[in-house]
Amino acid sequence: METLISFLKSSTVVDLLILLFILFVTVVMIPVGITIVVASRSRMPAYIFLLSASLPLLLALIGTWMRFVSIEEAVRQNPEVGEQVIVAARQEAWITTYIGAAGTTMLALIGVTAVVKKEREA
Repeated sequence: METLISFLKSSTVVDLLILLFILFVTVVMIPVGITIVVASRSRMPAYIFLLSASLPLLLALIGTWMRFVSIEEAVRQNPEVGEQVIVAARQEAWITTYIGAAGTTMLALIGVTAVVKKEREA
């Protein structure tokens, strides 16, 4: 919890926008996935949804990469920074990836449910 609070305090506007975009994509795709589970007649929409379910994780990896680049740039500009500060900053950078992975997992579970349901109906 301490790492999350530290992450939010040290986040830039870009970091927060990426987090909001990840959450927005995940929240929008949940009803889409539920609609596919309920209304689709074939497995193809479920497969397409499973493919697009990786979008939150991909966005999160881009956000994490951007954070790592900014950490390396800050270390390059100020080489006197302690090793503990660098390790803590890198730990905080992974939070975006964890949030994206959680969103992707939730969407993938909905997609797998759709595939299994459509397979049993066939």
